Amino acid sequence: MNIVIIGAGNIAHCFGTLLKIHGHQILQVISRKKENAQALAETLHAAATDDLLDINMEADIYLLAVSDAALPELNDELRLGKRIVLHTAGAVSLEAIKRISTHTGVMYPLQSIRKEVKSYPAIPLLLEASNDEVMRRLQSIAQSISSRIEVVSSEQRLQLHLGAVLCNNFTNHLIVRAKQFCELKGLDFNLLQPIIRETFDRLEKFAPENVQTGPAMRKDEDTMSKHRALIQDQPHLQEIYKVMSDSIYDFYNA
Repeated sequence: MNIVIIGAGNIAHCFGTLLKIHGHQILQVISRKKENAQALAETLHAAATDDLLDINMEADIYLLAVSDAALPELNDELRLGKRIVLHTAGAVSLEAIKRISTHTGVMYPLQSIRKEVKSYPAIPLLLEASNDEVMRRLQSIAQSISSRIEVVSSEQRLQLHLGAVLCNNFTNHLIVRAKQFCELKGLDFNLLQPIIRETFDRLEKFAPENVQTGPAMRKDEDTMSKHRALIQDQPHLQEIYKVMSDSIYDFYNA
């Protein structure tokens, strides 16, 4: 298919690369910053522009790979008639782009993606469409770049987006806090790398609720009191520790 990509960030790089690898033609990249559009377009052998008025009207698919905040502006400015327009956001409804076209859809990658990464992990794609015609085209393009696709509603997509935030964003932040704590105490954070790897390796084999360990699960107040004393000068970390410990205990002792 012939595709125009609006956006030049992480998702635009990922989808642009995968689509090109799997035989699709990227006609054009559009971004507010022309240098960003040009940089991505060069890798995809596409045209580049920073002006929506110069949009190529000959594409089969228009992919809005922009921030959530940018979608309302595109909904006000862009008019593509019956051309197929897809957005890629997890927390934005399909209705958010209904003024752009009568043929709209969503292709949301349920994955943490960085454009600096040269090889992408498995990316489940969550699909939604305004009508059957769009869904057929959407499934065709999704199946060409992913082995796992699911048709979901806007509400279900938002729920899964929250799940992704809990699994990925929150977990990563806990590790950031652990690294910060080690640095403050003059400790080598790399000593924690094996247990970090083990934590995630287990989840490939076991359900997460079956591999929980630690003092909160067994209500080891002596150990937890010592931990809290170590971070008494870090109120945010103390709050995180309390909330997480309470949640773990309540889950296993309800």
